[in-house]
Amino acid sequence: MAEMQGTEVGQTDHTASGDGHATRIVVGVDGSPGAGRALDWAGAEAERSGAELTIVGAWVYGGFGGDVLTEEDAQLVVEQAAVSVADRYPAVSIKHLLCKEPAAHSLIEASTGAHLLVVGSRGFGGFRGLLFGSVGQHCLTHAPCSVAIIRSPAQTNNSETTPQRIVVGVDGSEGSNLALDWAAIEASRTGALLEVVGSWVFPGTSGYVFAAVVGVPEAARQVVDDALAHVAQVAPHVVTQGKTSEVPPAVALVDASRHADLLVVGSRGLGAFRGLLLGSVSHHLATHAHSSVVVVRGQ
Repeated sequence: MAEMQGTEVGQTDHTASGDGHATRIVVGVDGSPGAGRALDWAGAEAERSGAELTIVGAWVYGGFGGDVLTEEDAQLVVEQAAVSVADRYPAVSIKHLLCKEPAAHSLIEASTGAHLLVVGSRGFGGFRGLLFGSVGQHCLTHAPCSVAIIRSPAQTNNSETTPQRIVVGVDGSEGSNLALDWAAIEASRTGALLEVVGSWVFPGTSGYVFAAVVGVPEAARQVVDDALAHVAQVAPHVVTQGKTSEVPPAVALVDASRHADLLVVGSRGLGAFRGLLLGSVSHHLATHAHSSVVVVRGQ
């Protein structure tokens, strides 16, 4: 891993609110509208979860083209971002970090020990093309924590930072169980409806659509029923609904995201969701979901 030469340029001391357990959220900023949306979402999430928020800016880009932020510009961006969060979410404890490193390396290293890395789906300067090409794939596959990909209001059905409808993909694996727990907690905190989606079409090795293998519908329905029962135990006040799909998982989840504010998936799975972050399935979700996306990893 490349050496990161970061500079902590300030900290605002606030008392974090929420459920009391120690958590940390990292968000990448570059002054773009997409990064601004990610920052606002991260601030709201930090407030409702009681997490500390680390705001990261990078002023050396990885050589993939596009505009380059100067050190002075990047410092101004992170300082303004910190002021914005402090104004809107005064209970959140804030740190901001300026890194002389390529964007992906900066974010990955800053997220070591964090619980969530938040990025926008569009950006410029140090974070241009975050979800398209090597930078975005690097963040998704190498970040040591869960990753949230926040769409701008023009890309989503809802411009609010508080989700009203959350979709989670399940297959009974440990990875999808972690995603289910994360989604249930988020729905409990926000009052969102939680839709649990399972697919009984297993993606093949040569393409998730053309090499699909039909599974057992009854087994998929049982997985969804078990997931709904679990949510009823851990978050009894959350309103839920379940759905099984006869199309491949990436297609099913993208379709379900049309009427959602947030799509939640695990970083590893089995059956219909095996290899969710490997190859075409993950790329399809990251680039085509109609809502923001959270990929949940175990800590």
